[in-house]
Amino acid sequence: MVPEKLTFSPLVRRKIEADFSGGHITSDAGLLLLREVDKQHRLTQRLASVLNDSRNPMLVRHKLETMTRQRVFGVAAGYEDLNDHEALRFDQALQTAVGKESDLAAYSGPS
Repeated sequence: MVPEKLTFSPLVRRKIEADFSGGHITSDAGLLLLREVDKQHRLTQRLASVLNDSRNPMLVRHKLETMTRQRVFGVAAGYEDLNDHEALRFDQALQTAVGKESDLAAYSGPS
């Protein structure tokens, strides 16, 4: 039997629930499950720890771990094209999955 409501671990002040009554709807709710698995196994944290971050720490706005999680979760949700991330950075489902309450990192474009 499927419960009427599923409760996920919260994000600071953001309560995260899944139910079937409508409300705020996303087609990317699977990211919340991925978030729970990632929190348990620290996959994106471990991945980010082996990447070289040559940015000036005084100018960093988004942590490498957060940007790694944003990219991995975006690909997992079917958004392989980095151009998609420009719009997705405002998506509350992706923000919640990544662990941010505000806008995510923007795609900087080709260098």
